[in-house]
Amino acid sequence: MNKKYLLGMALMASMAFYSCTEEKIYVQGGDGSEQVAEDVQTITLQVENSGDGLTTRAGRPLYSAEAKQTIENVKVIVCNGTSVVYTKDFANWNTDNTSTAYTSGGHGRQATIKLEGDEKLGQGSYTVYAIGYHNGSGYEDNAETTLNSVMTNITKGKTFNADMVLKYTGSSNAEEIFAGSAELSISDKKAGSATVILNRQVAGAFVYLKDIPYFEGATKIELVASTTNDQLVLGKFANTNFESNGGNSVAMNVINGWNSDSGWTLGKAKETVIATITLSDWFTSITDNNGLINTANWKNPYTEDNHPTFQKGSVFAGTFLIPFAKVSSTQTLKLVMKDKSGKQYAFWNVNLSSTGQNYSNLFTWNGSSWGTGTTEDLNKNSYSIVRNHLYGIGTRMNDQADPEKPGTDPEPDTEDPDDKPESLNNKQELTLQVNDNWEVIHGMELE
Repeated sequence: MNKKYLLGMALMASMAFYSCTEEKIYVQGGDGSEQVAEDVQTITLQVENSGDGLTTRAGRPLYSAEAKQTIENVKVIVCNGTSVVYTKDFANWNTDNTSTAYTSGGHGRQATIKLEGDEKLGQGSYTVYAIGYHNGSGYEDNAETTLNSVMTNITKGKTFNADMVLKYTGSSNAEEIFAGSAELSISDKKAGSATVILNRQVAGAFVYLKDIPYFEGATKIELVASTTNDQLVLGKFANTNFESNGGNSVAMNVINGWNSDSGWTLGKAKETVIATITLSDWFTSITDNNGLINTANWKNPYTEDNHPTFQKGSVFAGTFLIPFAKVSSTQTLKLVMKDKSGKQYAFWNVNLSSTGQNYSNLFTWNGSSWGTGTTEDLNKNSYSIVRNHLYGIGTRMNDQADPEKPGTDPEPDTEDPDDKPESLNNKQELTLQVNDNWEVIHGMELE
């Protein structure tokens, strides 16, 4: 991505997900040359995908691939090695008196810190870390200290572990948390600048379906994973630039999850239900219509303000996930239709397409350190769930099925390439759509 240079002393941050994270301040010299400004030290924070009308306080629900975030706090930590030399806390991140919206090179909210007086750093090399999180977060450290307290306790003079391990104790699978880092070089003129891009540290998955087969007694459809993790590692931040953003680097793919169960090992099966569609939530009565559930009895179960809309007759479930490594020779995701006692009526394997890309530059946490950047061949049945990727059955780009008609559930025959629930009628396998930076969809097909 081309750098944006300053006229005068104004810094313009023009970065997107995985953009380059080192910036310098430039001023226009009298001879037309660009010179580094003296005695100016700034740190610019950018959190992509600003919130839009969501009122959830402790995290947010996942309703689509729409670019959103609702974090409330950002912690900035500047380190010389592992020693903390500066910190700053931002509260109410999404308010205009804390951060401002930007749309150049991406979209989200940003804020700039100017280090002055005693806060100025001496000549040398530093690392800037930033973590964005919610009040009342479900994450805590291994000492069972809440994330809010962990962040408060990181102060100047203490040490900081860049590979912070957090356990998720909430009622769902995970909640959004953002983090990033950047190198900051302070010159002999005490000048320097860095831009930190905060990236989503979790993955996401959703199921958007229509033409649901009717089985007498069936009450739910479950999305089942071959294994899950409950610990998240804030490390191996993605500081490279997608070619689509004007760069030439390959972005890191990171499996930054672990399981706290004693005896659990990497790649071990631990089959878990990660999302459930309760049919009675979507249909006032479940009756047979030529082998399919009768959509005449359909209802939208969401009634809160700014509620999402769906194609009539469809069903949906979405969740955030802590990334996990594939279990060799084991189906990673599948859909299962059951009754309330657990009796299985039907199942569908959820596969990657035959044209799915490999995970290159893949880093996996092994419980104590990061592995080297490897390449994982994506088997259509067995595949890893990677940080900042969204895995979807069906296509759903926005919380509102038709953004031009908010609050309106479209008719079943509506043709919308951005909102297409996947049919279960006469299907044996489903193919996963993978959004590799939560905005760019790889083409996938159904079999």
